[in-house]
Amino acid sequence: MKTTRGTYVRAQQNWAIDQERQRHDEALWSLGESVMFCLMWTARDHDAGLVALCPLCADDRISKAYGQPSRNKCPDCFGTRFEGGYRALIVRPAIFTDADDSQSFTARGVVAPQEVHLETTSDFRVHSGDYAMRATGERLQLRAPQRTTLRTGFGTPYQREVATAYNLARAAVEDPESVAYIIPPDTDDLVEILSRSGATPPTFSDVEVIRAPLIPLYERD
Repeated sequence: MKTTRGTYVRAQQNWAIDQERQRHDEALWSLGESVMFCLMWTARDHDAGLVALCPLCADDRISKAYGQPSRNKCPDCFGTRFEGGYRALIVRPAIFTDADDSQSFTARGVVAPQEVHLETTSDFRVHSGDYAMRATGERLQLRAPQRTTLRTGFGTPYQREVATAYNLARAAVEDPESVAYIIPPDTDDLVEILSRSGATPPTFSDVEVIRAPLIPLYERD
């Protein structure tokens, strides 16, 4: 008598993912430093109808021909080509690794990059080109974020659904002449904001600017 063996495929356990994300966030709120994240507009935001082109530098011949801003230090778009420059300014806790000084030879000459890794909370999404601003006054440009996924079943662990440390990114310190330093607030105000104490954690709702969802619709789980 021929028997047919069934195939058992365990479903993804969403509760385990939620608990792991919560543990990460609790550790960050307990041990992390307050950091202001500047989330810049992207072409996908423009395609989704969330933002218009910059009225100052996206309307000339160069911008129209190449699809790039005509100047990097535009006071309106900060080199993004999109109106307002950033999608959100928010303050979240983050933990950084130590930075080692080094030298690198590039087309621009000898530079001294300082690259660190950081982790922050999972309630928003960072992309390459976003900025992290620290209470030291430093501003760092974020590289492509990394993902740490939790496998709870036999299915494919897609990053957007099962990532536990979603905002785990590399960051490099920007030169003081960079466009990053013309993004508000100025350095003195930034240091004062991020040095707040009293409430645990302190509130930053009066300085945050949110112009679109922190997790864009096209990146929802």
